[in-house]
Amino acid sequence: MSFTPVLDQDVKEQVRQATEIVDLVGRYLPLRRQGRIYVGQCPWHDDARPSLQVNPERQSWKCWVCDVGGDVFSFLMQHEKIGFREALEMLAERAGISLRPTATQNVAPGSPQDKKTLYQALQWAAEQFQQCLQQAPEAEEARRYVEQRRLTDASVQRFGLGFSPDSWQWLLDRARGGRGFSPQVLEAAGLCGRSSNSGRYYDRFRGRLIFPIRDVQGRTIAFGGRILPGAAGDNPAKYVNSPETKLFSKSDNLYALDLARERIAKLREGEKEVVVVEGYTDVMMAHQVGLDHVVAVLGTALGPRHIQLLRRFVDRVILVLDGDEAGQRRTNEILELFIGAQIDLRILTLPEGLDPCDFLLERGPEPFREMLDGAIDALEHKTRAATRGIDLLRETHKANQALEDILSTIAKAPAQVAGMPGAPANTRLREQQLLARLARQFGLPEHELQSRIGELRRKHQPRTAAVNADRAAPSTKPPARPKLRDFDAGEIELLEILTVHPELAELALREIEVGQLKSEPVRIIYRTIHGIYDTGGTPDFGNVLTALDDPGLKNIWVELDERAHAKAAAAQTHSRDRLQGLIDIFRYATMTRDRRQQLVALQEKRLDDQEELDVLQNLIAQERSRHGISAPKEG
Repeated sequence: MSFTPVLDQDVKEQVRQATEIVDLVGRYLPLRRQGRIYVGQCPWHDDARPSLQVNPERQSWKCWVCDVGGDVFSFLMQHEKIGFREALEMLAERAGISLRPTATQNVAPGSPQDKKTLYQALQWAAEQFQQCLQQAPEAEEARRYVEQRRLTDASVQRFGLGFSPDSWQWLLDRARGGRGFSPQVLEAAGLCGRSSNSGRYYDRFRGRLIFPIRDVQGRTIAFGGRILPGAAGDNPAKYVNSPETKLFSKSDNLYALDLARERIAKLREGEKEVVVVEGYTDVMMAHQVGLDHVVAVLGTALGPRHIQLLRRFVDRVILVLDGDEAGQRRTNEILELFIGAQIDLRILTLPEGLDPCDFLLERGPEPFREMLDGAIDALEHKTRAATRGIDLLRETHKANQALEDILSTIAKAPAQVAGMPGAPANTRLREQQLLARLARQFGLPEHELQSRIGELRRKHQPRTAAVNADRAAPSTKPPARPKLRDFDAGEIELLEILTVHPELAELALREIEVGQLKSEPVRIIYRTIHGIYDTGGTPDFGNVLTALDDPGLKNIWVELDERAHAKAAAAQTHSRDRLQGLIDIFRYATMTRDRRQQLVALQEKRLDDQEELDVLQNLIAQERSRHGISAPKEG
């Protein structure tokens, strides 16, 4: 990643300086002072003793066991599994700093395009709906329904359940008389609609039980509304969700993920799982009985962006859909989507057409936990579904169709994921085991099935590559982090000197070019230093740390800083002299490389007579200089 332009750098540095790293990290895990630093138990490995260190003086953090570290941005990125831009926005909002908008983002505060205003309007609306459910006489029927569903007051409070009266402008009137949110703002937030005939605004969720939908940070971004049983409204749909807005997309969010992630974070690495169901009350009842790692889709089937979201937090997804025919059909529809994802997908089919809420009410949480433990692998589910009711030995045509269906589904998994070297071992093993079982079931040689899988993968390869490119995200398999031990010792020392002595950057940049460095991470950091210096800034530790958006490079820069300070106390050579020694080494390496290239050119006779003479004279001068011999004088 190259240097960020100075205007963006100023904003990033302002946000970084406004965020105290001890305060930020302390919001996520307990810290205690240990000398000049703070320490805490690292959340990313089984930390028997505190190994995560926070340096308030340098505003940096580091876990030496996990080999991760950086600044406030990279801590938030690591902990929240988000990108740099989102981390910057979150910290800017927390610090009360307005990010400098671009020319196309000149949004007036309080307008329908202002996200901050939309967040405020949605939170205000959630409070109005909750107060209505708790206190309003017109919400009596809604309160009875909640009681009949056996949802406790604690659950109602935790999920922020509310009610919207059956009135065309109940919320609009309260907005005009209260916070002053305009109808245009409420429309942009998805809270009201506008008649195409009269142009009048109306409440979207009238006469419905309200389920606030929150993002992973716990901010209200939308609502789901359920009509009460027996109600006769103009919109008979059982559920109505907010439309797509600036803050909400049903394909990017899952109900109660903000609550479930609290439980998921406490699970050990490799054991993190989430249960996905279909309904709001399914989630609420599951959490109420202690199954608080359950989330729900929002009126749509699971899609690729849901998978990206879930892969930030979990290793395994258990998909629980209703046991009725429609539920099973939806299971098969989304199966191919998961089959190629590097995430363990299990399928749970509930008996007798029950939904999760009814199952939990009738049978309790323990049978549900047992069924979750017995949820079958997605590939196994596909095999059972495809072969159900078929006599594989006698019904040859149907058997061949079923086998082709199964193999086509398996082939949706890219070769580099499922069957090639470097694929996750458990994924390769599952595929091998399934093919062996299919060979036995269908009475075919296993190598024929493997050959057919290869044909199908080659057939779909262009499409698969395009799909994978569209789905590429930080949450797909991340690249290996650069390690200091892999870098050239001289390049490490160069950066160590510059972390502690930015005043030496001018000398270093003048004498050592980026092209002379071997390691790409070192070159990126060095170019970043160059960019800050060229734009009139001081390339000190903090400015460089802020300019590096990549968490791996931030981690390297922090480690270099720690090493440099540890060496400084015992160093017997002045830093400028150490740098001059490095400059001589780089200069000699360049001279040696040039000499080697010149010799090759002479040997291969690629030069004309004059060029040969010039090269020979240059080589002789280099040798004399190297051995301290003066050039002969004329006369």
